[in-house]
Amino acid sequence: MREIFISDEAVAQAVSMREAIAAMRAAFEDLGRGGSSLQDRVRIQAGGNTLSMMGGIHGAGQVMGAKVYSTVGGQFDFVINLFSAESGQLLRVVQGNQLTRLRTAAVTRVVADACVRQDKVALAIFGSGIQAQAHAQAFCEDGFAAEVLVCARDAGEAFAASIRQRYGVPARVVDAATAASQSDVVITATRSASALFDGAALRPGAFVAAIGSSKPTTREIDDTVLARAAVVVVESRAQALREAGDLVLAADQEALARKLVELGPLLLDPALAQGAGGDITVYKSVGVGIEDVALAALVHRNLPRG
Repeated sequence: MREIFISDEAVAQAVSMREAIAAMRAAFEDLGRGGSSLQDRVRIQAGGNTLSMMGGIHGAGQVMGAKVYSTVGGQFDFVINLFSAESGQLLRVVQGNQLTRLRTAAVTRVVADACVRQDKVALAIFGSGIQAQAHAQAFCEDGFAAEVLVCARDAGEAFAASIRQRYGVPARVVDAATAASQSDVVITATRSASALFDGAALRPGAFVAAIGSSKPTTREIDDTVLARAAVVVVESRAQALREAGDLVLAADQEALARKLVELGPLLLDPALAQGAGGDITVYKSVGVGIEDVALAALVHRNLPRG
């Protein structure tokens, strides 16, 4: 009999980062064509705890599903319920912690592939936690990053050492100003409530991916970063403008609105990445349900069916 529940350990064995990147690209292309749809995140709170829900219908994969997760004491636990879009049958219940790790970094790499016009980049990563590590994998595993500058409040030296050991990529710990000024790609994967660096320090042509904040009251990038951006890529315009403090707290909302480009249409029309004016590109991640559904579908396909 087919096993319904898929653990985090099984997810890690079932899908590689490269497979996750390909799955995320296909999911957003399908979303851009109108073949898929998504349900923005809904949160309910009581007693200081939060229950969140989001989902989507992945038309190309013929699946639909919902991600449900708890937030208690700042810690998360995720699960994705995956259904057939043909029969409505429950296919799998996928534990979502490893899946969330993979899909978040994979989408960042999809955006970078669409927007960064060079390879062998100097990569800066702010943070040293789960998402920082996942992004190192997404950018270093295939040699896209030629070097990594780590800026972290904790465990920076250990993180840099792990990058050197696992991927054979030079990595060193630096301060925030150095990370911003000496990198082609800057990834912020922290829980900071305020901007991590001065946007004026960024190189012309830099690509900045703000990953850490999905709350309207916190931000990792400042108004200078947004002012310099030719485009600001988002997964879902509505969800980003509601949840992303990096955008919600922006001083010039009118200018920001003109720069927003959703990832699905961007993948179908690469010219959208050029924008008008500005000398950098920004990607603001909040995480949307179609990512979880599409990757859960890949896990389902890759695992034996009993």
